[in-house]
Amino acid sequence: MITRWIERKGHERLLIFFNGWGMDSGIAGFLQSNTTAGFGHDILHCYDYRSTAMSADVLDAVAGYGERTLIAWSFGVWAASRAGLEGIGRALAVNGTLHPVSDEEGIPPEMFRVTLERYDEENRRRFMRRMCGGTDPFRQFLGIAPERGVDDQRAELAALLQNVLQNGKDEPPSWSFTHALIGGRDLIFSAAAQGFAWRGIKQKTVNGMPHFPFFEFSNWQELCTCMEE
Repeated sequence: MITRWIERKGHERLLIFFNGWGMDSGIAGFLQSNTTAGFGHDILHCYDYRSTAMSADVLDAVAGYGERTLIAWSFGVWAASRAGLEGIGRALAVNGTLHPVSDEEGIPPEMFRVTLERYDEENRRRFMRRMCGGTDPFRQFLGIAPERGVDDQRAELAALLQNVLQNGKDEPPSWSFTHALIGGRDLIFSAAAQGFAWRGIKQKTVNGMPHFPFFEFSNWQELCTCMEE
């Protein structure tokens, strides 16, 4: 796992953002640039889940905050649950679940395997267009798209599959997701699968929202409002 401090100014409150599979700093930078002054949180960004372990020094730094809030998108939802974090208060799952390779609660296993086997430059563009919900938002997304190669992303996806299949051997985290934000037009994690996966916790469904949610919720404040209900 790669971790980067987006903001570290000694605030008492910490926001931890777990990005989706295949991403880098582009989306986090976009969200930060749209966040108005006075947000009042230090911000830690996590991505690249070939290893789900968060380093000991980062875990120690996280433990020093009085209030710890977590936002996780897509495969970042599962990765957040495996990172070894403690003391998380509010936690928002955005278009992802704790069982990401699943017929009932995530991506059907056969679909996942086909995506992995056929992942090349052409299929990457096709996947990202589907993720964004159409050609126009895909063009907008290209301005913040990850600067990672196809082979690099495929290697992460293969590691994720292997780790998810071993998921039952790991201890569950000591904290739980408190809220779920669900895209009604999500073509990666279906809204039905997410709704079933998050039964029993507070859910907010945005009917027209695709898998990529950050043109609908484009800064940290807007995402945090989903945990106020």
